[in-house]
Amino acid sequence: MPDERKSLARTTTDRFRAVTGSINALQLCGVHLLDAGKPARIADADVVTFRELGALARSVPYVPMDPEEDEIAAYRRVVENVFAQRAIVPAPYGLVFRSRDALLRWIELHYVTLVDAIRFLDARVMARVRVTQGLSTSAWTTHEISKVGHDLEVTAFDSFRVLKKHAVAFAAVDRNDGDPMTLDGAEGAFLLEREEWNAFSAVVREEQRRLPDLRIEQSGPWPPYDFVKLEFGG
Repeated sequence: MPDERKSLARTTTDRFRAVTGSINALQLCGVHLLDAGKPARIADADVVTFRELGALARSVPYVPMDPEEDEIAAYRRVVENVFAQRAIVPAPYGLVFRSRDALLRWIELHYVTLVDAIRFLDARVMARVRVTQGLSTSAWTTHEISKVGHDLEVTAFDSFRVLKKHAVAFAAVDRNDGDPMTLDGAEGAFLLEREEWNAFSAVVREEQRRLPDLRIEQSGPWPPYDFVKLEFGG
């Protein structure tokens, strides 16, 4: 009897997932300001408008979204295509609303915050800078890795302090993979004025010359993924 009950429970759950998964929900990718009343032109997403806001949304099943490579790539295409045209507030990956009405209610609730955020991000871009050891650690002991890892963190954030002087905002990026036997380095995100990108890159290169034993890598310009914190209550 217990096995039959478990089997029935699994069957009921599978049926529920099948039914809810067939509903066309909306994955929010980001929010932007309409340009003269017109939304951004994006082939892979619909635009849900509220006043002067346009929410970029993909049709998806109403189920939790796993971080699959193809889905993440589709989400990023939407965000980065809009970012190439205008400022956008990216939504966290996997944020799904059951219906268009639910998304509109959320936009209305956070309308003022969203407008202010988009205006703050206008003409600004994000750079990521990663600092790692330039030497091979394959033959190092656990003690050596621990000591060098600590020194690397101190040196990296000292370098980040230099770079922060040339940025609007800074955010540390958590790269902890739970493996104490690796040196994953340290990574920081920097919000920059778009016109200051080349000047910031020059400072990064100067830091690389100052710290030749380290590897300092800059990537971007990116949408401000690391500088957006959205609330979903209410």
